[in-house]
Amino acid sequence: MFFRHVLCIYISQGSLLQVKDSENNAITPFQVADLPVELIRSILEFAAFSCSKTALALTFVSSTFRRWTLPILYSTVVLRTASDVKSFLHALTSSYTPNSPLIHPTPLSQNVKHLAIFALGPLQFIEKIIMCCSNVQSLACGFSLTSYASIRLKLTTAIIVEVPSQTQIRERHLLGLSCRDSIPFSLLSQDTTHLHVQISSLQVLLSLLQMHKQLPILSHLALRIPSTLLATRHSASLFFKSLQEYNGNLRTILVLIIDRSEAFFDEWDVARSILDAKVVIERASGSAISQWENQSVIGKGSLWASADAEVERRMRSDGARRERSLIVT
Repeated sequence: MFFRHVLCIYISQGSLLQVKDSENNAITPFQVADLPVELIRSILEFAAFSCSKTALALTFVSSTFRRWTLPILYSTVVLRTASDVKSFLHALTSSYTPNSPLIHPTPLSQNVKHLAIFALGPLQFIEKIIMCCSNVQSLACGFSLTSYASIRLKLTTAIIVEVPSQTQIRERHLLGLSCRDSIPFSLLSQDTTHLHVQISSLQVLLSLLQMHKQLPILSHLALRIPSTLLATRHSASLFFKSLQEYNGNLRTILVLIIDRSEAFFDEWDVARSILDAKVVIERASGSAISQWENQSVIGKGSLWASADAEVERRMRSDGARRERSLIVT
């Protein structure tokens, strides 16, 4: 069904709204009460999801609009500077005042689902933010985890006693300087299901063979690496084979090559058959930080979406090939 007229709703201070009909440009004022509350809320939430500036503006209209839009405004948070870190921590610690008509009735930290901290510090403030935001599904770290661990700071943790039948997606993105020297797996929660690591050295790459001790339910792994770290097809194949033997729950391994070596991809296209069906090699599109923002802020889907589809296609193809082989024999 298509709408004959497009209605644009302009929100001003107070409860007065203006509706503009795109066909005849007529502007008609009316009260919020003229529409059902559920419809008004749906419109405002859609507007808030579509634009963070709109979401912020809506919080100043009324206490009701503020309660509706604040959770959306805080669902995805990106902290780029030390000033951002300090301001956000202040917002979290001053946001909860029971029975206040102006401040959200529940802690804003519980609304944060996607959190990226690309600021390098202050590390103590970063720890407080991470501990407050316990409902985060996707956490991206750009600060040094080695320095973070060296002063005995912690990330949110959960201990897995046995593998659950159903798990909630928990993504951890270790980008930039976060694991330049090493990956302190002890900082990562055991309920992590998706791990994205920016690799800069062979030492850090090989350390992934130890991650199964801390991440028992990891199902998706993404490695952002230069092609030079995959020295030969044979050594790379052995590495990925060992990685899967140690991590039995891995369903998809996405390898994102950050350089533009055409020779590398030509070589791997020929040798694709020596890799396991779960290993997908692609060119990295843009920086790791911009890619996370596209998925979490703009909502362009999971980092692993195309790789999952490719693995599923390969599995179906292998299954069909085995069936034909059985028929022939």
